[in-house]
Amino acid sequence: GTRAEVEAAFGPALARFYPDLHRDFLEILPDDARSAAVASYWQRILDPDPAVHGPAARAWHDTERALSEVKPGRTRLDRLAIRSGNAIPATPFMEAHYFQNDCFMAPDQLLRDAGKLAGIPGIIVQGRYDLLCPPATSQALAARWPRAEIRILEGAGHTLYDPGVRDAVMKAIADIASRITM
Repeated sequence: GTRAEVEAAFGPALARFYPDLHRDFLEILPDDARSAAVASYWQRILDPDPAVHGPAARAWHDTERALSEVKPGRTRLDRLAIRSGNAIPATPFMEAHYFQNDCFMAPDQLLRDAGKLAGIPGIIVQGRYDLLCPPATSQALAARWPRAEIRILEGAGHTLYDPGVRDAVMKAIADIASRITM
């Protein structure tokens, strides 16, 4: 997702769809860091001190997981687990590094340069209820990528584990493979 999409997902969308989780997400941060929560999380996740990055990474991961699923298993943060010394998921560290650097692309570069993919076939598998990477963005990409096809999955969000997503991705891979001639 774009920076704006990430900000929207962890801000207004989180507050609208999961108000208790939004409150939990903000309460992990110091009061003065809450107005720029996403940037504050990225800064804390990338802090070298485990006492700082551990809780931030766990909270980010668990919040993102709820945003990714149509029917999340949890919609609240477990404060004891967040503050524990348990294993820390790796994804928040990679995401913070990339998102803080705008995925190492200029704004709108992916959409602007999509025409360069003209000779390459592609299938975009998109969940209708994806709060992290909304369908409008994948549709904009498909409109600019001449050989792209978009497949919207009703009843799915962002995760591969929502109903039908894994099968749709596997079918898309098989369909692309059948189009490639050697």
